[in-house]
Amino acid sequence: MEETSVYSWKWHRHVCHEETIHDLIADTKGCKNWLRNIKEDRVNYLRIERDSDGDQIVRGSLTYKQDPENQSDFKVFHFYIRPKSLITVGLDLSSIQGDHRDSCDHMILEEKTPVEGFLILLGELINHFLDGIDALEIKLKELQRDVQRNNHTNLLNSIYDRRIELINWSDLTLPVHETQMAIKEAFLDDITETRAYKRIETRIDRTTSLLSHYRQDIDTLLNLEEVLSSHRGNEIMKTLTVFTVIFTPGMVLGAVWGMNFKNMPELDWKFGYLYAMISIVVSTLGIYIWLRMKGWTGDLLKGKKSRKHFD
Repeated sequence: MEETSVYSWKWHRHVCHEETIHDLIADTKGCKNWLRNIKEDRVNYLRIERDSDGDQIVRGSLTYKQDPENQSDFKVFHFYIRPKSLITVGLDLSSIQGDHRDSCDHMILEEKTPVEGFLILLGELINHFLDGIDALEIKLKELQRDVQRNNHTNLLNSIYDRRIELINWSDLTLPVHETQMAIKEAFLDDITETRAYKRIETRIDRTTSLLSHYRQDIDTLLNLEEVLSSHRGNEIMKTLTVFTVIFTPGMVLGAVWGMNFKNMPELDWKFGYLYAMISIVVSTLGIYIWLRMKGWTGDLLKGKKSRKHFD
């Protein structure tokens, strides 16, 4: 399908036949590589070159939709930008435009050049990514509240799930940023002074800032969970050690008096059982008092008065 902008440049959409595509592009080795790339559905491919007339060409492929939960489920579109035409192959705008936004088709065709029209298209891709990042923000807020209220073992899995999701949006944003930089490299001041370029540059900066902020949030949550897990493990080992030491005298005395030798004078004591109980209690209390004086029991044997992360 061919559409003509108000400034007379052409936008060729939904092109699928190789012969038709070949008639629209320059006959160079690079363009043949682009055609092969379309057949292979290769992702995130970008090249800058000149055609036989000396005009700049920017061509490549972008992943424009990907399921964060299943990253093998993705969609790719291919683009070819010339001074008077824009070709897009495999692009379904309806799959990335939110219900709250109008179709960007007419905005693309209202731009003066196909380059500016393509920048509007990139802006719509970034808007789609921002929708996903906003959803990630909600999940991060829920995760932060969960970390504050609970310290269960599933939190680490949840944090890593959010990290993978963030990597997904970051990986989608980076090729768009690279494409913006390639357009700047190819057309320099002719494009960088336009409103379309300044808009996409600002939108990408906003997106990368959000990604950087959420990356720090996730790293902080991950470090916090690792500290909490390490602290819990240390407290468990400390508890087991303290209780083992406290009850060691009782275990030793029990082992001694559990022997079956014939000559054991304690067996004939009238109050042997009482002496044994007193010995066990006194030695246990003595060990406990000694540990307390050394400060080695810490808060292990104190009752919990309130819910704390490091209890």
